[in-house]
Amino acid sequence: MTPPPFRENTQITVIMEKVNGSNRGARKTFLGIIPRKSTRVEPQMEEDEQEVLRENGGEDVLRRSAAAKSPKINTNRFSDHLSGKICCNADMRSLTPPGTLKRDSKSTPNSPTIGMGSEDVIRRSTKALEGSCSLDEGSSSSRQFVQSLTPPERTGSIAVSACRSRLRKKLFPPGMNLDEMNLSAPNIPSKEAGEHRNSRSYSYDTLVAGGSMQVVQQRPTSADSLARNTLMAAQVLNLIPTEKARERNYLQGKLAFNSLLGGQELEKVLPSREVKIFVGTWNMNGQSPPGQMNDFVLPVGMNHVPDIVSIGTQESWPEKFEWEVSLQETLGPSHILLHSASLGTLHLAVFIRRDLIWFCSLPEDDSLSVRPGTAFRTKGAVAISFCLFGTSMLFVTSHLTAHQAKVKERVQDIRRIIQALDLPRNYVIRHKSKDVTHNFDSVFWCGDLNFRLAEPREKLLEWIENTQFPLPDHLPHGYLHTDQLTTVLSDGAAFKGFKEAKITFPPTYKYDPGTQQFDTSSKQRAPAYTDRILYKYRSAPLGLRRGSSLNPLQTPVECLAYDSVPSIVSSDHKPVWALFRNIIRPGLDSMPLAAGLFNRDVYIEGMKRRLNSKNSSSSVVCSIQ
Repeated sequence: MTPPPFRENTQITVIMEKVNGSNRGARKTFLGIIPRKSTRVEPQMEEDEQEVLRENGGEDVLRRSAAAKSPKINTNRFSDHLSGKICCNADMRSLTPPGTLKRDSKSTPNSPTIGMGSEDVIRRSTKALEGSCSLDEGSSSSRQFVQSLTPPERTGSIAVSACRSRLRKKLFPPGMNLDEMNLSAPNIPSKEAGEHRNSRSYSYDTLVAGGSMQVVQQRPTSADSLARNTLMAAQVLNLIPTEKARERNYLQGKLAFNSLLGGQELEKVLPSREVKIFVGTWNMNGQSPPGQMNDFVLPVGMNHVPDIVSIGTQESWPEKFEWEVSLQETLGPSHILLHSASLGTLHLAVFIRRDLIWFCSLPEDDSLSVRPGTAFRTKGAVAISFCLFGTSMLFVTSHLTAHQAKVKERVQDIRRIIQALDLPRNYVIRHKSKDVTHNFDSVFWCGDLNFRLAEPREKLLEWIENTQFPLPDHLPHGYLHTDQLTTVLSDGAAFKGFKEAKITFPPTYKYDPGTQQFDTSSKQRAPAYTDRILYKYRSAPLGLRRGSSLNPLQTPVECLAYDSVPSIVSSDHKPVWALFRNIIRPGLDSMPLAAGLFNRDVYIEGMKRRLNSKNSSSSVVCSIQ
């Protein structure tokens, strides 16, 4: 019976070669698949082996085997590890896997090597593979050449993995887990490498089987797998072990590692253990604010929206709800109004990043009027205090006595305010002082303090006209040495322990409303730095707890920027803002929590107006109902 025609694109040549020259004896070789265009030359066969191939229709293999006479250099990367040469080349043109070989079958010498559906061919090839892996020096033949051809309709895989695993055990020392290592022969395509290829890299015989097109299903790419693993890892990090939850130390007032305000939660929320605080002050002169507050709340010199925003106003706009909504609309949905307080024309609002409200204490406020006999309260102070994790903060805005000659009255107002404010009240501190500024880790004081420059008006106007602002940091301020507040701070008459950043902007008082000109009225007020921002912080304790990340040499509060807003001209004062960096430390769960408390009405109205203004500017037809 004439065997079926030989198919060149499905033949797979298997070569087993015995490696000699080792002191320990011959080493076992492994299965190699010869490519069509490979530079590797097959070894010469014995005459009896050639006769077997001729009888079974293998003329084409013999012609190609006899064509190569001179061996070439083997570029296999395993050649450095073995004493002899190894034939390990793969035919990459055809990826059709051969039929499944049975390891327990016996070879039949007279069975044909070429035939459709022949089981004896598979048995003989498997027997040859088993024999090639157990050669020794006493064998009669030093080389064996076995070829088997498998039709494309057969699916499965040959016993390549078995020979590959034997080779790995020889190359690597004992004790190494080879299953976890992603190793493969350089010229033998592995299963994973084949599955990751697209349909264009497969041969026609692989895609077409049985007259119907079968597209190989692709596995997810490595990027998708990495993203999925990252998401799973993030979910695992947020899982709370039940053993930790059974300890019930989340809200028991102990500084536990996994407490609500402890170090572990602080590292999740604030990895740098610090927050940025924006403090602004503005004497509004009773006028409505401009339509856009970006220049004040989000100035150009600030790259990111701070975590906490505190804005105090004096002679405020009577519509306080509208003013708070305007601030909320400017900040956007990332911040919420934690608390606000007012006294007469004084107003103070504190906004905070919305994800930080779960780690704040219940905010408190207090106020004092330095003119109790008057019905219309314009002078005094308003204060708001709260804790963020374990760091307590106090924000104060004040409007002190006016007129240039009344320095003593202003100093007296400061002393009365400091002694009269009763904060904190909801949580107990170890040594509560009558000086309210001693009871908090960080204190920020802003407002129209009404301190003036002790220079004639004409001289100050000439200096302002001939000076380019902002002033250089390395040069001293021209007339700041005559500033009344600077003298008070240096003498310690008031604001003990407070600091102020260097002033580089022009005076913020007094302007003609709607213009950039200083006072041209009959009063002829001299320019002055009446609007100021001061800060104070409690020094780090000398004995820090072991393992604490706080640096005793690092200041808890640092002023990063200090500037005015000359573009706003609705008032006779210019707004002033400052940006601070404040270190945050872990706290105790025993303090009264705000538990997500914020001003919901202001937030909803601010978001509604933010959306309406955005849609009205982009389209007149579209509107949100």
